[in-house]
Amino acid sequence: MDRDIRRLQNIKEASVASGDTKGVISHAPSNQSMKEGEQVFAQEGNKPLALYKKSKGTLWKVGLSNDGNQHFDKNIHVNKDINYDGYLRNIRYPAFKAYISTVGDAQSIATDTRVNVKFDSEEYDLGGNYDISAYKFTAPIAGIYHFNAKVLWDNDKGSAGGDWDAGDRHDIYLIKNDSSTNPAANAREASELRVVVADIDDNFMMDSISGDLKLDAGDFITVAVYQNTGDTQYTYDVNDAMWSSWSGHLITAI
Repeated sequence: MDRDIRRLQNIKEASVASGDTKGVISHAPSNQSMKEGEQVFAQEGNKPLALYKKSKGTLWKVGLSNDGNQHFDKNIHVNKDINYDGYLRNIRYPAFKAYISTVGDAQSIATDTRVNVKFDSEEYDLGGNYDISAYKFTAPIAGIYHFNAKVLWDNDKGSAGGDWDAGDRHDIYLIKNDSSTNPAANAREASELRVVVADIDDNFMMDSISGDLKLDAGDFITVAVYQNTGDTQYTYDVNDAMWSSWSGHLITAI
């Protein structure tokens, strides 16, 4: 049986290298350290056991498993579909949700002024890429990212809502690479606006925006708003993360 196995592996018994008494070396071999046709088992620290073989001048490696889990040091290239029965766990994919806390509520927005919104608290932040002091998300890797943001307006700084006149305008923006209090117009990467068509008494106003952005590693995004009512207005959040918040996540790295 051993002879058949060696024949199937196309090796000679002498070509299997051993290190300690278990036949496993404690470091990865190099191409220069192995002879043509030689095989060796190696296990580095807590990494899985691996089989190395030198064939036609190239060192090949196969990871071995004792529990069904496979571990890879680099990329996996798949020509067709990946089918799985369990859950997809993208542990390192960045994703966050930030909101206006009770302390940060009622941020004043002067008329005819573009202002970055102070989303000063996190509901979650996978990867730690959101900055609660600068109110910005920084892309850790080049890719396509999806963002959602919403802001509840109130023009009397209280829970009773506000009054709005026909023609009052409220804008919301996704701002790229400009964390100043009043970002420049050309920093807008996406925008949505809402215009009041008739007088409204004692009510709130909501702005929201959703979009996909292509970012390079190190690019950062903030949320800004604008209003032209002629009076100072305020962001508002009666319940944390429910009314004024924004979130984002990586769709795909590029």
